[in-house]
Formats: sequence, structure tokens, C-alpha cells
Amino acid sequence: MTMLKKMLFAALALTGLLSGLPARADLLVRGNGTMVYDTGANLTWLLDAGLGGLRTQADAAQWAAGLAFGGFDDWRLPTVAPVNGLALQLDYSDDGSTDVGMNNAGLNTELGHLYYASLGNTAAGLAQTGPFAGLADPADPVGPAFWTGTPTDAGWALAFFMGMGAQDQLATDTLAQAWAVRTGDVAAVPEPASLALAVAGLLALAVRRRSS
Repeated sequence: MTMLKKMLFAALALTGLLSGLPARADLLVRGNGTMVYDTGANLTWLLDAGLGGLRTQADAAQWAAGLAFGGFDDWRLPTVAPVNGLALQLDYSDDGSTDVGMNNAGLNTELGHLYYASLGNTAAGLAQTGPFAGLADPADPVGPAFWTGTPTDAGWALAFFMGMGAQDQLATDTLAQAWAVRTGDVAAVPEPASLALAVAGLLALAVRRRSS
């Protein structure tokens, strides 16, 4: 067997192995250190969580929607979808079974998933901030409080208290942190299996040329 054919078979085997592996969630710094892509949630966050400053909920939503950053203009506030898939449950729970309380770690809550799943924090408090700036407030062990774009009752919306990992309602005229997020990556990065397929294709072309 020629060396080129051996390389071709190895590339094809690698493709099969990689395609069977589960995707691993990572926080990847993008845009020359200005944005972070969460591979597990398929979301891109501003690296500086304090960039938007303290705002009312309406002002925060307007700021995020009007933001043009990194070549993109589809920024928004993070959102919360009902944990039960039907309607927001505003009773407090410690186990994430409602939409207010602790341990809201599912993909339905973008800030909660970031805090618990992507950064690896617990209800004991913020210990891991990853590549982000502005997540911790040394003067406030509960905050900062970050707005979501999800209203609850009139004059109230959900916010996430980063210092303790709590999701709760906050009066919309309160000054809380505005942090912008967008769906998707900001850099086109081939998946490992795609890279292996590309290598296999190039090697197959080389074998064909050698044979002709």
C-alpha cells in the first residue's frame, strides 16, 4: 500500500472517530479579546460584561438592540424561556424547577446556563469568571444584577444576580447591568470532523492524480 493511500485511510478513520464524539462546550475568546463564544449554548457574549453600564430594563434593552459591535448588529439582552416549556413559574425554588430561585442552569435561561454550566459555578457563589471581565463586584456579594429581556408582571422583569447565581424578578425602573449577547458564533471555525473530511478529500485527489 502506498504512503498516500495509508494517509487517506487514516484520515477517513479519523473522520469516523471524530464524528462520533460528543461536542465539548468551551468559552472561546473572539474578536481580538472583545467577545466570547459559548460553544455549548451557541451564544456570543461581550467579553466586558460591564460595557453597557447600569440602566433601567427598558434602557438596557434599547441599548443592546441598537448596539453595533464586532461587525454585528443583532445584539440583544439575554432571555429566559419557561423552564416547563409553557409559562414562567415565578414561585421560588432551590432546584431550578421554577424560573425564580437558584440552580437555574438549563439552556432556557441564558445567564443561568452561563453561570452554572459554562463557567462551572454553584449556588455557593461566583467562583469562576472565565475569560469575562465585569462579572464580579467585590463590594456586593450578591451582584452585579444583570437584566434579561424577559418581562414578568407589569413593571417587573427577570434579572440574574451574578454574585450568588440567583434568578429573580426586579422592578424595571431599577438600575441594573446591561450585557449584550447574540445567537451564533462570530468566527467561522470548521468542526474537527469537517477538517478531517477536507484532508481526506485532498488526499483522495492526490491518490487519483498519482494513479492517472
